[in-house]
Amino acid sequence: AYHKLMELLDFQGFETLWENVESQEIRQQMQNKLTKELQSLLESGKLSKEYAEMIQKEKILEFLGTECGRRMCRAAGRGKLFREKPFVIRIPAGRLQKEFPDTETVLIQGIIDAYFEEEEGIVILDYKTDRVGTMEELLERYRVQLDYYDEALSQLTGMKVKEKIIYSFALGGEMKWQGI
Repeated sequence: AYHKLMELLDFQGFETLWENVESQEIRQQMQNKLTKELQSLLESGKLSKEYAEMIQKEKILEFLGTECGRRMCRAAGRGKLFREKPFVIRIPAGRLQKEFPDTETVLIQGIIDAYFEEEEGIVILDYKTDRVGTMEELLERYRVQLDYYDEALSQLTGMKVKEKIIYSFALGGEMKWQGI
C-alpha cells in the first residue's frame, strides 16, 4: 500500500509546503492536501480502498518532512524525480557465488522505487515497510539490492550515483551512504 501511494503521489504539489513544515498551519495544509490526493486516487481507481485504509497518513507526512522527502519534492518540481524504474543488468555468475564460473552470465532484474537527479549525480531512494529493530538491520538486508540499483542506473543514465537512501516507514527514519 505504501509503495503504491509513493508511486502515485504528486510530490510536486508538496514542494512549496515542505519549507515551513514545522508550522502547524502548514502541517494542516499538508494533511489536507494528502487527504485530497488519497481521495482523488481512490475515485480514479488508481488506489484501492483496501490500500487506502492500510496507509497511515501520519507516516506519509513524517516522510515528507524528512530531508530525503524534501529533496524528493524539490526534484519533482524540477521534473527530475523518477519512480518504479524497471531494469535488467548482466553480471558474471561468479559475483553471486564463488563456485559459479565467471564465464557464465546471470541476468538481474528489478524495479527501483525512486531516484532523483541532483547537480552532483543521482540519489537512489528505496522505501521499506519491514518491521525491524534498527536501520542497520535494513541496510544489512538490502545493501546488495541497492548496489545493483546503483550499477543499473549508472549504466542506464551514464550518470554517477552519488547517494543511496533507505527510508523505513516502520522506523520513521532514513539511512544514507555514498555511491561507489
